[in-house]
Amino acid sequence: MLSFKSFFLNLTRYLIIRELETEKEIAMFIFKKDQKVIEIDGIKIGGQPGENPTVLVGGLLFKGQPIVKDPREGVFDKNIAEEWLTLFEKMIDLTGHPGIVQIFGATPKAMERHLAWLSEKWDGPFIFESTAKDTRISGMNYLKEVGLIKKAIFNSINIGVEDDELELIKNNQIQAGIALGWSPKARDLSQRMDVINQMVECAENAGIEKIIVDSATLPVGAGYGLDWRTLVAIKARLGLPTCCAAHNAAVAWPWLKKTIKRENLFPRTAVFAAAITATQLLGCDMLMFGSIARSEEMFTAVALIQNGIVVAAAEASRVSGIDREFFSPKTVD
Repeated sequence: MLSFKSFFLNLTRYLIIRELETEKEIAMFIFKKDQKVIEIDGIKIGGQPGENPTVLVGGLLFKGQPIVKDPREGVFDKNIAEEWLTLFEKMIDLTGHPGIVQIFGATPKAMERHLAWLSEKWDGPFIFESTAKDTRISGMNYLKEVGLIKKAIFNSINIGVEDDELELIKNNQIQAGIALGWSPKARDLSQRMDVINQMVECAENAGIEKIIVDSATLPVGAGYGLDWRTLVAIKARLGLPTCCAAHNAAVAWPWLKKTIKRENLFPRTAVFAAAITATQLLGCDMLMFGSIARSEEMFTAVALIQNGIVVAAAEASRVSGIDREFFSPKTVD
């Protein structure tokens, strides 16, 4: 027969094990760290899983997109671009998931033309991006001149950004920006988080109040998967809104390029949907899915997973005694 002391120790051990098991069960759906929610032109980004609808970002007018005729001059097929944008808006309305347009420009001239066209066709927030510093600066100046700064998200604050550009970000009063957690030297989670902390501080010093952290997706075989751990770490340690361009892993996947013909769209679309919904499950708040032409497929995939996240997060909160409001999906019925 067990002594009282043995019984008490066994009971304590059992309760500790059950508590740890319960924590593991709810860990994916509740972050202990308070989660920051930012709002950009009416769109909320961040929070606990299921609290707000996952935001989708469609890319438009990047080099290589079929509708772009002259990337340096900013010449593109406006009719098709408008059709894609209309479909994007339709999927936002059908699913209840907010959308942000990601606009690209190769040169100052192209950037200004792209932004001018977008401002006539799209009333929501947008990300503006270029690999060229002078083009990003030109974009900032144009947006300030036409009064669109409050709708704009700068992409990105990264290890290559220079002091004069940061000063212009501050002077132009850019309020929202993406901090990119990438460095060629950051090969594990600890190093990746060091970069992220530096970039977040850099963004704050530039006057950016609404920071979204990009976990930096790498190609398959070159670090793909580290962005998954990074997403969870950003939410768990910093509590900041996150984004991820998971489609980049699919675009650069050598096996896919060798095995599946480019014109065979079905398996390729499946890969894109798998890539972005995997990061959605890990707490990513804003999903960059590549070409806006994929809006129908990507919104549909994300809407399905969002239904599951809301139910799972609500159950985890109930078990934990947490009273929290959740996003009510439009796609239940």
